[in-house]
Amino acid sequence: MKDFLSNITDKVTEAKDAVADSLSLDKLTEKLGSLTDAAKEKTINTANEVIGLTPVIEEIGFKTTGISVTMGLPPDITFHFMKTTDVSPERRKEILDQNKDKALLGTIVKMLVATDEYRDKLKLGSFKFSNIDICIGLTPGMTIQLVPQS
Repeated sequence: MKDFLSNITDKVTEAKDAVADSLSLDKLTEKLGSLTDAAKEKTINTANEVIGLTPVIEEIGFKTTGISVTMGLPPDITFHFMKTTDVSPERRKEILDQNKDKALLGTIVKMLVATDEYRDKLKLGSFKFSNIDICIGLTPGMTIQLVPQS
């Protein structure tokens, strides 16, 4: 993931330099085109990796409810999760230990657990918890979706 982010940063810098140095639209288009190809490939690989992790993530208590892919500058993938069951920290650690060769799994689980703990502290009032969205891209992030109770 660090290589991916570094590659994007390098390409954006090159594109910026191409504009600043020569104001050549052709050079800019070429740089953005190569970024897009590299980003598309990395985005596809990351999406496939997380899709492959779905059964393990479900063991940890979260179901994948959707995946959004943005093919822009910068590209990103947002995974939408719903908490289905409470899993003890000990069981979660056991599952992670069994899958320690899957680096992205640890990152996703840490983000899900941190977001879920944050959600537990919210006073929901007339709202209910719906989804946790994890964005993997140049600026990774998490979003908690709350919807009105029906």
